[in-house]
Amino acid sequence: MDAELGSLAEALGRGIAEGSPDLNALLSDTASRSVVPSLVPRLKQVLTRFQGKSGEWSLVAAQDMFEILRLVRSRDAVVYEELKAIAEALAEDERARTAPVPQRSPDTVSNANTVSGGTFNDPVVLAGSITGGMHTYYGQTSHSGLSPVTDWPQLDRADAIVLGVRRPRRIADERPLPRYVVRDCDPALDAQVLAAAREGGLVLVTGEPLSGKTRTLWAALFTNLSGTTRILHPAPGTDLRGLTAVLRARGDAECVLWLDDLDGHLGEHGLTAALLVELARLRVPVLATMSDEAYDVHRYRSPAHARLLSGVEPVEVGTEWSSAEVERLAEAAPGDLRLAGAYAHRARHSTPAYLAVGPELLGEWRWARRANRQPLGHRLVLAAIDLARCGLEEVAADVLRRASGLYEGAAPDVSPEEFERALAWATEVRHGTTGMLVPGAEAGSWRAYGSLVEDARDGLPGFGPVPLALWLLVCEELADHDCTLPVTDVVLERARAVLGTEAETNPEALLTLGRIEEECGDDEAAEVWFRRAADAGSTEAAGVLGHLLAESREDMQAIRYLEQAAKAGDVRAQSRLGVALTEWSEYWLEKAAEADDAVAAIWLGDLRRGEGATHAALRWYRKAAELGLPVDVASRIGRLFRDRQDYKEAEKWFRIAVEEGDEEAANDLAVVLEHLGAKDEAALLYRQAAEAGSSVAAHNLGIVLNEKGDPAAAREWFARAHELGDYDAAYALGHSLMRENRHDEAEAWLRKAQEVGHHQAESALVDLRAARSAHRPDTPAAGTPDNVKA
Repeated sequence: MDAELGSLAEALGRGIAEGSPDLNALLSDTASRSVVPSLVPRLKQVLTRFQGKSGEWSLVAAQDMFEILRLVRSRDAVVYEELKAIAEALAEDERARTAPVPQRSPDTVSNANTVSGGTFNDPVVLAGSITGGMHTYYGQTSHSGLSPVTDWPQLDRADAIVLGVRRPRRIADERPLPRYVVRDCDPALDAQVLAAAREGGLVLVTGEPLSGKTRTLWAALFTNLSGTTRILHPAPGTDLRGLTAVLRARGDAECVLWLDDLDGHLGEHGLTAALLVELARLRVPVLATMSDEAYDVHRYRSPAHARLLSGVEPVEVGTEWSSAEVERLAEAAPGDLRLAGAYAHRARHSTPAYLAVGPELLGEWRWARRANRQPLGHRLVLAAIDLARCGLEEVAADVLRRASGLYEGAAPDVSPEEFERALAWATEVRHGTTGMLVPGAEAGSWRAYGSLVEDARDGLPGFGPVPLALWLLVCEELADHDCTLPVTDVVLERARAVLGTEAETNPEALLTLGRIEEECGDDEAAEVWFRRAADAGSTEAAGVLGHLLAESREDMQAIRYLEQAAKAGDVRAQSRLGVALTEWSEYWLEKAAEADDAVAAIWLGDLRRGEGATHAALRWYRKAAELGLPVDVASRIGRLFRDRQDYKEAEKWFRIAVEEGDEEAANDLAVVLEHLGAKDEAALLYRQAAEAGSSVAAHNLGIVLNEKGDPAAAREWFARAHELGDYDAAYALGHSLMRENRHDEAEAWLRKAQEVGHHQAESALVDLRAARSAHRPDTPAAGTPDNVKA
């Protein structure tokens, strides 16, 4: 042990003797933390004795240092191990400085060895003779593969992203990094970087993940150091023990050691307290970042690293931005879409996280569209993005499910299990910060992460136009959930901005915009968009507009657009067009009738009668008669009175019609006369009309003859009526034949009646089968014709 203490004392003493004030301060700080109070003054005496006396190391000094180390070892193991590590590093550097430069001598040199049949590794041990077998000798290898300083990149050519700054999204020819927004901690950080550049030392920036630590430190480095400064950025775990030797050969080059995520560079072969002392002696600053969690572990729970970190005052970078920082972000935002998006979403996402995580989310989302990845989750996120583009930022999961089915390639049926898996993927927290979908303000609602929405708005690849069907879904949501006025206004503004510009190329977009305007309560604006869409060729818009115009009594315009839709097969438009034309014709017919046009009066009377307005119809018919067309309206007037059971007045008008040659009026007059009891005259009139070709009169005559007990004559007229097109006569004839048990003939006629849908033919056939089987007498079936046809 004494030999060990002696070696440590000598190594530390010689380091002190070289006059390094940084080493002196390091030893003083180490001693001040020890549990042995007497160490402090005694160590200071040793340091004072040798301050500025390079190369001097007396026996008294060695004894003092030996005694200090002995006390430390017995009472404070942590401090002892730190001093031991410092001593070992100093001794190693001393060996590196004093070791001869290895040289390989040619084989012709007289004192050189000849090595053959084996492996040659520089340097070779010189010996007088080597005998017996194969011998392989290796010299001491270097601790690392650190390149010379001349190979280190200069600051003005360094890539911040290579040094650890997260890559933001980039549109077209934007700069790789957005403009730096000054943080509140920058003045303190700048001061530390400048001091480290003059005197050496460690500058450490800490903060939560994605708080902007690396970008903040990069800005301080770039602002405060010369552009010709050489930067060493070793990979985590790189052996740094040979770094001082590399730096001694640097000449007058300014250098900086950049250690992003410092916890990856700690350990006996990484950055140690001893190495930091040497770097300070060489005036090489160390700039590093560390997460809050890692700093807490290594500073307060790891004795091996506490020594290194205890002398450093870290600069903390907060995740939440102060009002001053937000103001500076607002000033910078207009010049960069990325900063503008960060400012717009500052209330929901921290600015560094927004800028850093966004590209990662975008890349993963794009990748997920592949069939073997997560296409349904991809569409769910896309639906949330597009809904936000429409102005509906937060929606329920069911709305996302319906919206995701509106995209090309969507499966027609998605099981609940598939949907839940896709939703879990989309909402999974990534990078310890956020998912692609994040919870909304209302329970069960979701929204797309803000940067993804901005990516779509800024036109990055992977996003197409919002499907028109999705706009209609938004419209439904506005109606179903009675959305607040601000939300409605946003949807309207977005719809007008996006859909209103597509008039020349997409009339369906204008139709959709009209529906949105209509749903939001602006009927006038809706009509404008429907008209533009219809004029651009949308038949659906023409139908919608036609209905609106018809309701507002703009009939001529309504007819034009309804006809456009009707010709395209729009049944609803066809129906509405017929109504519109009828209403329009009524308007003009009334104008003409009031101006004493008899034909218009007849047409108007027919329209009113069809509507059930019999009093109005009778008025116009009488006027037509007064205007010289009694023969044309006599039958019409007679039927109106007959329907009222005013048979006397009906007889009067029907006789006028018959006298004027209206052959069809004969049957009508006969029906009225039957009601008045003049059956003989009625029969004559039925015969007259039947002989003139009236199928109805022939049928009625058959009934009259049947009632008079002449079924044979009756059947002749039933057959005649059937020939003339009265298919009810087939039933009457069949039934008459049943009465006479002429079953085969009866069945033939009843089947004819059944074929044309006579409502009693089926029942009569049942009766016929019963009569044939003699299970019951051949009695008349229910509903046997016993009255005439009007």
